[in-house]
Amino acid sequence: MKKISLMLLAVLSANAETLRDALEETKVDGYLRGTYQSHNVKDDKTYKDDALGGKVHIKTGDFYGVSLGASLYSSNAMFNDDNHGLVPLRGESHKSYTILGEAYMQLDFGKSMLKIGRQEIDTPFAQVDDIGMIPNTFESAIFENRDIEDTTVFLGQIQRMAGVDTEVVDKFTNVNGSNDMQVLGINYEGVKDLALQGWYYNLKDGEIDSIAYLEANYEKELGDMTYGVGLQYAKESYLNDADAKVYSGTLSATENNIGLTLSTAYSKAKDNAASSGFGGGPFFSNSEYLILDNAGKDGTALWYGAEYDASKVGIEGLTVGLEYVTLTNEAKKESTEADLVLSYEMSDNFEIHAIASNLKGHNVGEDDAKHLRVFANYNF
Repeated sequence: MKKISLMLLAVLSANAETLRDALEETKVDGYLRGTYQSHNVKDDKTYKDDALGGKVHIKTGDFYGVSLGASLYSSNAMFNDDNHGLVPLRGESHKSYTILGEAYMQLDFGKSMLKIGRQEIDTPFAQVDDIGMIPNTFESAIFENRDIEDTTVFLGQIQRMAGVDTEVVDKFTNVNGSNDMQVLGINYEGVKDLALQGWYYNLKDGEIDSIAYLEANYEKELGDMTYGVGLQYAKESYLNDADAKVYSGTLSATENNIGLTLSTAYSKAKDNAASSGFGGGPFFSNSEYLILDNAGKDGTALWYGAEYDASKVGIEGLTVGLEYVTLTNEAKKESTEADLVLSYEMSDNFEIHAIASNLKGHNVGEDDAKHLRVFANYNF
């Protein structure tokens, strides 16, 4: 025992400088966020909410490839607290809350990375969906490898989540009954101007048994124009109902000198309703609030968008966008949403976003309403 203790002491002494360096390289970052939203419901009243909070993230330097990280997220009511907006700002019982959304260990070795614990994840059907005060975070183990040229392989075991898209936003709860969720993803960018990805989500214990997903995006610059085309396919297998097959496509064109981009997208769910999974969902036709899921079984979504980069006329950091989406349900009844989106990056640290929406969603079970959401981030 004495020999083992002496050996351990010798190892720690030899590596003390490396450990000290890792601690000295600890970094703190995050953002301070303020949000205001009003939800003017037809034949009802205007509901208002606001919050002040943000995120503080701390991560150590590497110690033989190992680092530790944690993030605190907070959302605190200020003046208005109706808690009836389209984006939840409160926790359970309409309360302000703070949550340890990230607490993880990360191991980097070669071209691989293993990350275990609470963390932010960005995959098509499990993602942060950072549209309010506190995003989705997941209790999970993920592994990424880049040994194959131009290819990233993703493996994930996801158990619980908390955040904006959960029923109980301020606590970690199971994502999928008792069997959790296993994820396999492959991203390939070995062909010029083309990005390919494929994903499989194994569920087995919820309403949906599995999700298979393919996506291809091609973007090409020709002269003063940039053209884009994208295709998506998803097969969502239900345990006790017909499978949903989702087809989606998008086209875009950008005049680079003017800074104007015009886009359109179309999505269709066949044989059942589409599901966005555990986050906002990946479909090209998704708008700020109305998404293909809302259209239900055999629903369709047709989306148009225009975006203008005002830096072309000397207003650096300002982007103006217009969107319009039409959802059609199985009964051929339509619901629509029109959005005006403004984004202004005043500096490297400060940005403001405003979204004004006019929803006519009664045919898909949503309120007819005018919604305004404004939020500002100070990043540090």
